Amino acid sequence: MNFDTFSVAAIASELRALVPEGRVQQVIQINSLSVAFEIYVHPIRHYLTISVEPQAPRLYLTQQKARRGVGHDTPLMLVLRKYMRGAILKAVEQPPNERILHFHFDTRLGPVIVTAEMLGTRSNLLLLEADQTILGVARLPKSAGQRMLLPNHFYQPPPPQHKLQPAELTESALQREVSEASPQLELVRLLPQVVSGVSPLLAREIAFRATGSTGIKVGQLTGLAAVINTYRELFNHLWNDQWQPVLALDEDDLPVAFAPYSLHHLENIRPVETFSQAVEIYFAEKVAGYAAAKAPLVEAMKEARQRLARRRRRLEEDAAVQANPEALKAHGEMILACAHQIQPGQSELVVDWLPGESPTKISLDPALSASENAQNYFSRYRKAQRAGEEIPAQFENIALEESYLEQLEQDLEMAEDRPEIDTVAEALAEAGYYKPKRKRKRQKSSPRQFLRLTAPDGATVWVGKNALQNAHLTFSRATPDDLWLHARNTPGAHIIIPTAEGLPSEADVFWAAAVAAYYSRARHDTSVEVDVTLKKHVRAIKGAAPGLVTYRNESTFRVSPEQPELDFE
Repeated sequence: MNFDTFSVAAIASELRALVPEGRVQQVIQINSLSVAFEIYVHPIRHYLTISVEPQAPRLYLTQQKARRGVGHDTPLMLVLRKYMRGAILKAVEQPPNERILHFHFDTRLGPVIVTAEMLGTRSNLLLLEADQTILGVARLPKSAGQRMLLPNHFYQPPPPQHKLQPAELTESALQREVSEASPQLELVRLLPQVVSGVSPLLAREIAFRATGSTGIKVGQLTGLAAVINTYRELFNHLWNDQWQPVLALDEDDLPVAFAPYSLHHLENIRPVETFSQAVEIYFAEKVAGYAAAKAPLVEAMKEARQRLARRRRRLEEDAAVQANPEALKAHGEMILACAHQIQPGQSELVVDWLPGESPTKISLDPALSASENAQNYFSRYRKAQRAGEEIPAQFENIALEESYLEQLEQDLEMAEDRPEIDTVAEALAEAGYYKPKRKRKRQKSSPRQFLRLTAPDGATVWVGKNALQNAHLTFSRATPDDLWLHARNTPGAHIIIPTAEGLPSEADVFWAAAVAAYYSRARHDTSVEVDVTLKKHVRAIKGAAPGLVTYRNESTFRVSPEQPELDFE
């Protein structure tokens, strides 16, 4: 859940109402990508929290005192402290239909602008001089292809989106877009693609209010008047600065969405007093709720690992005991050869007639006859022979189970919402590692909800974020000549680069390899080996869990993990 145009506009409205001419008392660094401004408006201290963390960008106003996090001050923080103490907030500006806020401050060093770009994984926070020169930036560009947001450079706003502006959206304009789209394309996917300021959440609300369904396809539309009217009705909130902030909750009463307008397409809706409150609750409860949902799965995987370790130790003991089955056979033959010497109740036989060898001591069961003791050794010999064949296969099965658990641990670490956590829970339950207290509704088509990315030179890149998605991508979606990538010798995503429309550039392959490194257990390493081969050289391991594969004919790249930029609007 990310900020859209409406969310930014609602926050701007609250700030204009609650902290006009507010004085900045201090700036607090929560973490390297999150800061809070203590703004005093008599008699209340407000805390404006701005975070540009890629997976959870957020901006809200609260009266809860912000707490400084651990770690050294970032370069941006040092500049903010220099300029912002005692600054007066003069204006809050939102460029039309953008997810950007410009905070204009008067400081003792002159006017400055704090710019918050709430652009999903491309979110950023900057401090600018009045002439748009950059004084500080939270996230520096990673490549030459990105905007040069660097200190002492002029600020470059994000490039404009080539979409219909709200004032341009008429029935005839939308009809042109519909006529060019595939009849099978869902309306909720078309609207964000062609209309500026429409997020996926807003598109679902428009579709539901206009047609009664969020799954309607453009080929099923009988007219567009209801869509246009609903669009205008919702945009009236923005144009008239009138808001109805709400939280949407799941069956466990955990927040799944927030909006500054009522969400008719979701069932469990809770109105809140301010939009900032909705945002604060969403992110606070989301983190706590998801941590609580993950905890029993982490414990289940820990117990499963312990069980596998015990199985491995028992096998190692059996292998050591039965390492020399021929000795058991020889002992049985010696007992038969010396049967006439063995007395009832004898517990040991000493054989000293073997030429060139030291005396051999053979343990006997006093309760058995000589013949029965010999047969016992022959039985153990046959069992050891079988074990010699079975133990390596059992070791291999344990290794496969450990690999699958490692993959599920990685899946859980990367899970960013409840459906992804539930997918891991279902996989653990199917493997016999976890028994849920109560059955949740299965998420439909979860294997197909993989990431679809576009590399810098235009190649399409598919990313599996869990074992089911990995198996679906590799063995259901990819064609034999597509490129397949995976971080070497570590759990992680299967990456597919389709080649039906031509081979990708070398730069795009290296970029996809960096993405594969990021979506792996080695994501925090500075250098990761990534294997690349054709999909036709990848094979599922027979009898293994989904997503476990072998492959050949690979080339290996060494790359630095790179988080891709995801556009949620």
